[in-house]
Amino acid sequence: RKAPMKWWFLGLFTLGEAISVGFVSSFYAYRSVISAMAATMAATMSVSVYTVMQKNPKYDLTQWGAGLSSVAMIFLLYGIIGMLQMFNVIPANFLPYNDAIYSFLGATLFSFYLAHHTRLIVAGKHAKYQMSEKDYVLGAMTLYNDIINMFIYILRIIGEDRD
Repeated sequence: RKAPMKWWFLGLFTLGEAISVGFVSSFYAYRSVISAMAATMAATMSVSVYTVMQKNPKYDLTQWGAGLSSVAMIFLLYGIIGMLQMFNVIPANFLPYNDAIYSFLGATLFSFYLAHHTRLIVAGKHAKYQMSEKDYVLGAMTLYNDIINMFIYILRIIGEDRD
């Protein structure tokens, strides 16, 4: 939580993410990357606006952490099954349309994570869980990670391989 270290860590994290996203994006057509960026921007804006404007305590998004972690574990298991299928450990037709389903679930999961983390940041004093003002770098990193992951999964859904 010390100020100089937070900024160095955020800078290194951003540099690493920029290199990895640039590398992944280089395998897709330019048009696909731009389309995925636009779709991610629209999804991010709509989820963020909804989360900030949402005032109904019945739908307190700050308490979704355990449920989202459980869904993430199921998502991880589904990914492991997909890897086993890719390496021919299990039959190739075991999970038809595995990549499309996995990408759709990933984009959906990270949009819910984006809503949850945004609500943790802007929750105010009435929420059960929240990030403090001292956690601004952690908040930025979690939102950044959610948006980048959502972009990667959207790119996998709509992306065309580069010629």
